[in-house]
Amino acid sequence: MSKAAETFGDRLITLLKKKKLSQRKVSEALGISRTAVNKWTKGGMIDENNLDRLAQFLQVDKIWLKYGEYLSSEKEEPSLTLGRHINDFYLHESTEIVTWEWDIVTGEVFYSDNVEQVYGIPIRSNHDFLSLMNEESRDKMLLEYEKIIQQGGAHEIDFKIYQNGEYRWIRSRAAGIKGHNNKVTKIVGISLDNTERKRDEIALKQQKSFLSFLLKNQTALTVFMDCKGEVLVSNCNDKKISFLKIQSYLYQLAMEKETALKEICEKGSGVIEFQGKRLALQAGRDYADRLFLMLQTDSDEFC
Repeated sequence: MSKAAETFGDRLITLLKKKKLSQRKVSEALGISRTAVNKWTKGGMIDENNLDRLAQFLQVDKIWLKYGEYLSSEKEEPSLTLGRHINDFYLHESTEIVTWEWDIVTGEVFYSDNVEQVYGIPIRSNHDFLSLMNEESRDKMLLEYEKIIQQGGAHEIDFKIYQNGEYRWIRSRAAGIKGHNNKVTKIVGISLDNTERKRDEIALKQQKSFLSFLLKNQTALTVFMDCKGEVLVSNCNDKKISFLKIQSYLYQLAMEKETALKEICEKGSGVIEFQGKRLALQAGRDYADRLFLMLQTDSDEFC
């Protein structure tokens, strides 16, 4: 993440440049002094009323505008790219991210306007939010809240909700914000619908389970893979053959023989000669009609 959007003042300056707005135009639109706007660009305090009006004028989410810096960190693992790139998402006017704020002292919650699009219902209270979960998920979520309040810092939370007859998986990144008492008095966060990715993970797990069952009856070196060369399951370990060696070979095969593999997928079977090896491949589909390729060969080919 660039340094250009690390603080409230930085984000405000970036937005003004992006929208080609002067500080004078902002002051006139909000009915405040130009000096006040100038102080905001330098990181000065802004009250909730002016924050609401400023965010509405700039057409951005007020929680992101005020707290964006708390939701990103260069020190996080690569898997936490959602938090690291929140500024980029909003500066490109993304509608896929829900931002929210929970005032622990008053109990009030604030969600961005697109919350119903992601969660399925409007959220006006923590009760609305927690009512979407079963008891196990609620307990897990409340435990994560406790950790944030007690430990501070940023936390990533995955949870499942049920709405309109279907399950949705949500990935949420939240952080505690300290008040004047130097204690966490607010929790702010961003949430993203992770349903499609989660369904893909479940489908892949089911496919691997199906192929593992088929693998039990194979005596020759057998590799089940997808059309891009990724090994789904194999018995290479039983044959004392390096998995990494086979995976590397199949990736090269998929890249250099893409057309030939597509033809085998269409015809159902075929033979490919690659790097001095003659490979017999069969295409099949699992019970959910997902395509896979089966390679069987002599173990000596990869020794």
